[in-house]
Amino acid sequence: MSPMQAKEDSFAQVYEQIPTSHYLVDTRKGSYYTGDYEIGLNFYSLSHNLNSWLNDSTEGAPPIDTMKAIRFAKEAGFDSVDITAYYIPGYDNFTMPTKSDEEIFEYARNIKKLCEELGIAISGTGVKNDFADPSEERRALDVKRVKYWIDVAVAMGAPVIRVFTGEISKDILSSNWETIAKERIVPALRECAEYGDVKGVKIGMQNHGDMTSTADQVIRILQWVDHPNIGVVNDTGCYKSFGDRTGIGYSWYDDIEAVLPYTVNFQVKRKPTSPDTNIQVDLEELFTRIRYSNYRGYIPLETLWVNSDVNHPSQLAEPPYEQIRNFLEQIRAASENTKTK
Repeated sequence: MSPMQAKEDSFAQVYEQIPTSHYLVDTRKGSYYTGDYEIGLNFYSLSHNLNSWLNDSTEGAPPIDTMKAIRFAKEAGFDSVDITAYYIPGYDNFTMPTKSDEEIFEYARNIKKLCEELGIAISGTGVKNDFADPSEERRALDVKRVKYWIDVAVAMGAPVIRVFTGEISKDILSSNWETIAKERIVPALRECAEYGDVKGVKIGMQNHGDMTSTADQVIRILQWVDHPNIGVVNDTGCYKSFGDRTGIGYSWYDDIEAVLPYTVNFQVKRKPTSPDTNIQVDLEELFTRIRYSNYRGYIPLETLWVNSDVNHPSQLAEPPYEQIRNFLEQIRAASENTKTK
């Protein structure tokens, strides 16, 4: 047995999984939706280029700033943009903002103004956090950071803010999944949900192949949080067995469907599992399942690259506009082709 397999087996032992089918009973009670969906661009699709701009880099991916990215999204035919907070100057993953409130909120208001001028909606925003971290101090800071960026979301006009549950905790083997979820993740999410409720911003908990790897984990945490102002950012590329690296062979579409009743936003990826695999998402299967649900919100796409990709943004003369447009066309086609039941 390899060290990696031994580690994965250890993860499995600390998490008693309820079969996904337990949650599939009520997902197809509604009628089959035959209308259109509004497709959005998640700005992480341009992460390499946006980071070049933020870091004032002259090497690697050609830079593009957030305002230019908004204009590209409109020109490419997207209905909405998901403007991750990473791409607001002054954002930091581990500290409170590095720029003044005045600068940050002015930038957020300018984002809103430009989107209104162009006639493109803002579907959401998001931050990086780790509510599973053993450090109480780290978790408290992340709650404080989420609250700050909720305020920024209000200024921007973003209806949903995306948060994570957290990485698989480094003390998982000396504890257990449920204890960490209930004692660390759930209280932090509830506090964020309460604050967002006051501000009018929905909390979107994203499954990310971490402490929420399965639909069962996602749903159980939502039930324990037990607050109306939290739902799921349904990440189509991150469902897998807990602790597994790639997710190859997992029933991705069953988990996506199981979480649909709780979904408040999406991230549709080109692959249903790890980006360093060759498996491509079956978009018609995905849209068929979405159409059986009551979800009528935005469907943002997100493109990811690994270093070995021949079209990696660092190797291109311009941002990956063509690749993003191609994926948008595929999604539009799948949406159109599935209108008939």
